[in-house]
Amino acid sequence: MTQVRIFTLRDGTKRKIKIEEGMSLQDELKKAGITESDIFQMQLVIEDDKI
Repeated sequence: MTQVRIFTLRDGTKRKIKIEEGMSLQDELKKAGITESDIFQMQLVIEDDKI
């Protein structure tokens, strides 16, 4: 299973990143190229690798 975080930003756009084990929120924000003040909503999604 893969964990994905979806950030909905204040301007209405979305950023989706794959979460790796041991990542902090700050690491996730750097990977997504955003700051905390850009975030409107965050959602953690667990995707099944099976097709």
